[in-house]
Amino acid sequence: MKLGLEGRKVMVAGATRGIGLAIAEVFLEEGSSVSVCGRTADALGDARRYLERLGTPGSVFARRTDLTDASDTKAFVEETVGAFGGLDIYVHCASGFSGVGEEGWMRTLTTDLLAPVRVVDAALDALEASDAGSIVFIGSTASVQWFGRPGARPSGYGPAKAAQRVLANELAQTLGRQGIRANVVSPGATFWEGGSWDRVRASDPELWKSLVRQFPFRRLVTAREVAQVVAFISSPAAMGINATHVVVDGGQTKSVQ
Repeated sequence: MKLGLEGRKVMVAGATRGIGLAIAEVFLEEGSSVSVCGRTADALGDARRYLERLGTPGSVFARRTDLTDASDTKAFVEETVGAFGGLDIYVHCASGFSGVGEEGWMRTLTTDLLAPVRVVDAALDALEASDAGSIVFIGSTASVQWFGRPGARPSGYGPAKAAQRVLANELAQTLGRQGIRANVVSPGATFWEGGSWDRVRASDPELWKSLVRQFPFRRLVTAREVAQVVAFISSPAAMGINATHVVVDGGQTKSVQ
């Protein structure tokens, strides 16, 4: 099956490592040009060099961006559209993660929820001009179940990811007439070399074994496996998928979705 991603212009917010970097890599392999951003210059430089070494036909644009800053976020969008001459697909992978306390909650809600609102507002004309405009939020199974610890302070991560699902539906319903789709892909515990679960595997073998037992096939889903689902759902091959929440966790979540 052809995904129809050749020559597409893709923007991935938060793509210096892990799932975001894997998403950028898969899009490049499919023949797209990809714009990425990150918070730190060193990590962004490493990601850009890695992506450019793939030797794919599509170009790579990278910009250091603080997605908690409205003007910086808008500049990332405008420079991406200017570099590519348009935009077809926007993937939001950046997250404030498990912020606690008011400062942590604000960082998480701004990065996970308000930043996508700002990006879509700035990118709307370009996405509307595309013949296959698509928005995908990288959510989490924390939006469908609790991963906290008894007695710990409440975290903004799960609530922010749950709000992303509502936001995606809002965008899908209101922008559909302009030909723009919006969906959420929610990974569970995901493995990549150097990631948090890789560190757990090395430092806490018993915790690692208990985690692996949660998966029917006795291994974690990989970042690349998540990325391949994102590429499909974003693509013209999946035009019938809109306002949808897709869990990619290898069966780790036991409830019926």
